[in-house]
Amino acid sequence: NSALYIGTKAAGDHFVKAFAHELGPSGVRINSIAPGLTETPMTAQVTATPGLSDAFVKRYPLGRIGTSEDIADAVVWLSEDSCFMTGQVLQVNGGLTLRGNPTGDDVMASIMSATSAAEA
Repeated sequence: NSALYIGTKAAGDHFVKAFAHELGPSGVRINSIAPGLTETPMTAQVTATPGLSDAFVKRYPLGRIGTSEDIADAVVWLSEDSCFMTGQVLQVNGGLTLRGNPTGDDVMASIMSATSAAEA
């Protein structure tokens, strides 16, 4: 279902631009945040899979998975009056978009490596 996921993300990005264009003259700023994999209770089961987090951390230029605090800090900044920005999708993902998500093969290799190491 990757195509559907990507399509809905692209649609959301374009809604941000369209609403910013329409509401800007009224002084309304419209922006959104696009987080990468983020440590939250919702992702805890996924990130607890041995090796899965490692596959992602290797792709992050900043060397770690994001936290809910990272996302909250970005939300606070966007909400400040001093933020002269509208129509933007802020990538809060430690630079993951510079390198892209790990492939399915990368993830499986990392999981298999972690599982093998745990069994040894």
